[in-house]
Amino acid sequence: MRWTTKSFSPPQRVWGMPAFRFWGVLGLVVAVVVAVAVCAARDVSLAVEGAIVVAAVLTFCTLAMAMKVLIGREALIYYHHEIAVLSVTAALAALLGAPVLDHLDATALGLGAFLVFGRIGCLFGGCCHGRPARGGVRYDAAHPVPLYLLGLPLFPVQALEAALVALLVVVAATLSEPGAAFALYVTGYAVARFGLEELRGDLWRPYRLGLSAAQWTSLAVATVIAALALAGVLPGAGVHVAVVAALAVAALVVRRRTPALLATQHVHELSVLLPGLSPGRADVRQTSLGVRCSAGVSDGHAHYTLSRPDGDLGADDAGALARVILWLRHPDDAGDVVAGAAGTYHLLIR
Repeated sequence: MRWTTKSFSPPQRVWGMPAFRFWGVLGLVVAVVVAVAVCAARDVSLAVEGAIVVAAVLTFCTLAMAMKVLIGREALIYYHHEIAVLSVTAALAALLGAPVLDHLDATALGLGAFLVFGRIGCLFGGCCHGRPARGGVRYDAAHPVPLYLLGLPLFPVQALEAALVALLVVVAATLSEPGAAFALYVTGYAVARFGLEELRGDLWRPYRLGLSAAQWTSLAVATVIAALALAGVLPGAGVHVAVVAALAVAALVVRRRTPALLATQHVHELSVLLPGLSPGRADVRQTSLGVRCSAGVSDGHAHYTLSRPDGDLGADDAGALARVILWLRHPDDAGDVVAGAAGTYHLLIR
């Protein structure tokens, strides 16, 4: 696969199977092989690890079904599964009288291997996609990408995450001290995921105080690992405490940064603030980035006016925001962007 600024549409099927499912099944097979290999190398009970693998698969499926019931659609959130599967692993290993840290190492590395292939599946499937970039992967209408991003080059954040996690698994697999691989994988992934969140472009993801849910989770899991290390349960206390401190500083920096117009936070804000269509007086709304928008109806046609107080809303930004409005309000219609007076732009719905 070669990344260019030219249009590239990942295939939807691999060997007759939906691409996302194909890579997921392959990832599960590799994950089991990795977990068993770690246990075999440490002379740890393969029967116990087999029971853990079965419990992990059941936990994964249960969480997936629960999310579908709660929100009405399928949503696989990796952090939910990581926390649940590793918790089940620790509990089951302790219940069976097996070495907990060794099995946590094996399961964590297996989870990492699974995620590598899972993110490749995301790349082909179009989920967990990146933000608009100068070059990257372009998705067509066959992929579950918002209409305002169709055809635009998106940063291949799924591929980058797969590469980083693969490197993390390889490095962690070289550690033989019980608990070291588990701790390195969890903390290392927390650092990687915190940064990767800044490259993500999928819209419907919760943000609080300027940080995404995954970034808050990264801080939380890294803190838990550091606490366990300080308590002597896990090795490498100094490193893990330093990582938590670095993530805390990074969180402060991220909270103070100004997001781009098409950043997920701003698009979500615009979707909430977008004024309703009314034949009467225009209702002007303004986002946190200073984008002003009003809407109305003239001669039976909807129209929107976009501007910024300082008048620096360029044609490219206006066109990008128009695509967002079309996707949010008029997915089956087309529109024209016309420059107006005093730095305003008008989106006319056809």
